[in-house]
Amino acid sequence: MTTTADPLSLGEGDTPLVELPRLAAEWGVRKLWAKAEWMNPTGSYKDRIAHATMHAAIDNGTRGWIGTSSGNGGAAMAAYGARAGLPGFLLVSADAPEEKLRSIVPYGVSVVKMQNMGLAVMDALRAAAERHRLWLTITAYAYNPAGMRGTEAIGSEIAASGDFTHVYVPTGGGGLLVAVHRGLPAAAAQPRLVCAQPAGCAPIVRCLNGEIPTPNIDSCTSSISGLQLPAPPDGYSALEAVSSSDGWGTSVTDDEALYVQRELARIEGVFVEPASAVALACVRRDLVSSRLPRDSRVVVVLTGSGLKDLRRPASSLDAIQKFEDLDQIDRWIEGRFTV
Repeated sequence: MTTTADPLSLGEGDTPLVELPRLAAEWGVRKLWAKAEWMNPTGSYKDRIAHATMHAAIDNGTRGWIGTSSGNGGAAMAAYGARAGLPGFLLVSADAPEEKLRSIVPYGVSVVKMQNMGLAVMDALRAAAERHRLWLTITAYAYNPAGMRGTEAIGSEIAASGDFTHVYVPTGGGGLLVAVHRGLPAAAAQPRLVCAQPAGCAPIVRCLNGEIPTPNIDSCTSSISGLQLPAPPDGYSALEAVSSSDGWGTSVTDDEALYVQRELARIEGVFVEPASAVALACVRRDLVSSRLPRDSRVVVVLTGSGLKDLRRPASSLDAIQKFEDLDQIDRWIEGRFTV
């Protein structure tokens, strides 16, 4: 049995690389792995940030914490804040999935919904944190560098697990991409980083592709929770991370991401949230366009569990059949195997 002497730890980190051989064969790529961040205690990589954040909050003698979230970060901070014995104040996106909000409530955090969660809100919270002696938990280097350092282990864990050519990272605010880059050891054989964003909110990708001069856009049309940041706080650092690794940016439609989400569950038995599926869908798109060589060895950071957002799977419940009697069972089974 593994134990830890860290009183704030809930068992975060050291997630495995899960090979996806059937998907790799179907898409025609040499090797494909998932960095299984959905296996963290509250179901997303944000637990790594929350663990480091609460250590910093305690070390700095703060009275509690305050932050913004689309759901995953809020659940992580609420859990680790409770572990640390620190009260929390959280502003959540008004359109956050119900599953994410329900996962926050049990920890007793004070929660308020906000329609807009841009940089103005984040800056206002930074000022409030200073006035009330709270730790700012926003998951971006621009606001919480001490917490974000907890995520850099994703890069070092990937590097320690094998020799890979590309790492695809789902990207909203840019912090995760920067953290993975910082965690990868500097070496000539460093894998290329690919910034993966939904086409309806892809300021970093569009800037990398030369479409816009800065990684900022006016608004988003994507419905992918967690990646809807038109002005990413760590956008410029993300540009530098991708460029220094000789990587690139790719975007996909929401429909492409949702299709790949279903395929990953159906073919490999892995159910992730749509934000994670964006990165995997970008692998598929780059293979089709021949941007990603077929002999590549690819790692995709799958950031959160599919249980975090059940809006799309719930819409398919009408496909579940109902039986009136047991005589239908044999016909039902045989029908499944009939071509």
